[in-house]
Amino acid sequence: MNIIAIHAAHDGAVSIAKDNKLIVHAQIDRFNNLVASAMPCPKIFKQIKKLNLIFDVVLFSSLQGSCYNWWEDGLKSYNLISKQTKILYFDNWHHHFHMYCAMCTVGNNKNIVVIDGGGVKMPNGSFENETLFQNEEIVKQTFQNIGLSYEYKTAELFNIKPHNSFRACGKTMALSCFRDDIRYFQEQTEKKIKQFMPTEDVTYTGGVAQNVLANSQFLNYKNFKIDPLCTDQGISLGVLNKYLNLKLKVFHPVYLGFKPEYDLSIFKGYKIKKVTIKEVCKILKNNPIGYFQGRSEQGQRGLGNRSLLMDATNPKAVELVNNIKKREWFRPFSPAILEEEASKYFHIKKPSPYMLYVFKNKIRIPATMSIDGTSRVQTVSKKDNPNFYKLLKNFHVPFVLNTSLNLSGHTLVEDLEDLKYMMDYGNLKYSYLPEKEILIIR
Repeated sequence: MNIIAIHAAHDGAVSIAKDNKLIVHAQIDRFNNLVASAMPCPKIFKQIKKLNLIFDVVLFSSLQGSCYNWWEDGLKSYNLISKQTKILYFDNWHHHFHMYCAMCTVGNNKNIVVIDGGGVKMPNGSFENETLFQNEEIVKQTFQNIGLSYEYKTAELFNIKPHNSFRACGKTMALSCFRDDIRYFQEQTEKKIKQFMPTEDVTYTGGVAQNVLANSQFLNYKNFKIDPLCTDQGISLGVLNKYLNLKLKVFHPVYLGFKPEYDLSIFKGYKIKKVTIKEVCKILKNNPIGYFQGRSEQGQRGLGNRSLLMDATNPKAVELVNNIKKREWFRPFSPAILEEEASKYFHIKKPSPYMLYVFKNKIRIPATMSIDGTSRVQTVSKKDNPNFYKLLKNFHVPFVLNTSLNLSGHTLVEDLEDLKYMMDYGNLKYSYLPEKEILIIR
């Protein structure tokens, strides 16, 4: 059976399964290039078409302002559904779908906590804000508006419309290290989350689980997990998992996008050359390099498949990367480090493959360290990302500055056309394609 689940609202995504096995999970905005938008476009329909599937079932989830009507029209236009296709709509139980997503990315626990933003109106008239599940049943709900309060504070601080501010909450979190009033607000947020959170056997999801400072309060909790697709970008995966009675088989928690095509002919006027890993490492010491390989990672961060890398020991690293990223002065970059070397440089006791926690530095690395001496660390294992691991293994230190491969205000690079746009307009001179051992030079 071929099934496609589409979350047709902000932070939308599509999840496609064949015979209970996930084929692809992809964020819609990577194709329409409108941040957080779920509006369909020809580019994503053409990618789906290449899978050569006719869908037996279409599952739509939505929120206020959804666009599933356009999706349904597009599926018909591209002959991806037939008259026999079953189409189902799910407009409520948003937190349940967060829960079912977490079950298939990081696994179940006795307790599953969902803490979201503004919440979704339920049939009984209440709004989901903070929910504790056990055995798929709600055992506790509160209405503290933890996430919504953070969004409103962010809107106030950065003069953003409240309904758009959820995309910028990381700025508020970073600013809390510099301003006492914001630090107090962050601490109060953490206190509210801790009061709601069980102390062991917890799987945590929902948009507020992106707050890495709060997450780090739970590092010593027994059997604590965080869903890397905790935002609404994981909802379609949750809908699909629920429909399949929790039997969905997922091949990786984040590297789930479409397989890339390597048509290098689009880089006319660029220099393209075969390189060794040693040559790449030499360039990386003094220049940012776009790193493009394999299926795109889903979620909020570049994790080695769509990343912008730089030698974090270079005194000009932040300046050079910010010529491309244009990031605010108070927002630190992150280090990616070999998993087995992480404890030498950070106070870290367990792997952190998704940049969901911060850790105190043992050795100062200014380019990837906040003013409070912590870093949002990504640990890299050979099993999870062999090419990225190989790069770090051959570098003169076992870590690099790693940030997402995108321009400020743009979605992450999805394909080579996006990469070319970034190189054309974003001061990016070098990009490396490890699967092809090719360096592209502007």
